[in-house]
Amino acid sequence: MKNPGIELKKIRQFLESIPLSQYREETKGIKWVEQDLPKAVLPLASIFQFYWKDRNFVSFEEWFENFWQEINSNSISKKALEKFKQYYFNRSLNENDWFKKGFKARMYRTWVSLLTQLDFCYMLDYVCAKKGKNFTIVCSAELDMKGIDAQVDDICFQIAKISERKEARPGRTKRRIIPIPYAVFNLEELNRRLRSERTKNKEKIKKMLNAFNKYFLVLQNGFVVFKESYIEKIVEHMGDYYKLKEIVYQVYLELLGE
Repeated sequence: MKNPGIELKKIRQFLESIPLSQYREETKGIKWVEQDLPKAVLPLASIFQFYWKDRNFVSFEEWFENFWQEINSNSISKKALEKFKQYYFNRSLNENDWFKKGFKARMYRTWVSLLTQLDFCYMLDYVCAKKGKNFTIVCSAELDMKGIDAQVDDICFQIAKISERKEARPGRTKRRIIPIPYAVFNLEELNRRLRSERTKNKEKIKKMLNAFNKYFLVLQNGFVVFKESYIEKIVEHMGDYYKLKEIVYQVYLELLGE
């Protein structure tokens, strides 16, 4: 029987153990495998299997080598990857390691992004259980490919990353999707601007930082995760789609310093 509290603690400990700075340095500038990948070599199903279905929080290195082996041991996925490399680079998969290096960097960016989605799912599951709400959280590769990061009954959620520079309002959608604002602020830069005598609108920056601290927690390695109080707002009104949209839009405005 699953225990949402223990599972949340496990994923938080795992997220905090990721050497983000090291990976950021290692993958910096390695962006030569950025084309649309064949469906047969997409990593989504593997990531969800490891970190959601099996609750197996292995390191990125272990996951990637497992996934790379999985691709190369399957005739369909291996052939798809071979064709991809020949089409875009006119080289064989076995020629050297430069392609694997670029592919690995691409996979890291996908991996760390999906872990942010899963942190939301684990916290959502925990808060629902704590509040006695009998909701089932569904997240999968199939939903992800439709732009849905999590689904509870007929309400879908999508993590919407925003930065201090991105001030576009959430767009309209035909689906019943709730965009969940996730701040990717450069906190060091915002604090620098707050201290600078040249900064004119310091009140807005203060509001942005206050909102960030209200809704998010920065782990020791820099990974930004959702605070329980943020998700409680969502769970409280889970059955009311329009109220949910109103609540998350207010969070969005707060993060923009409005």
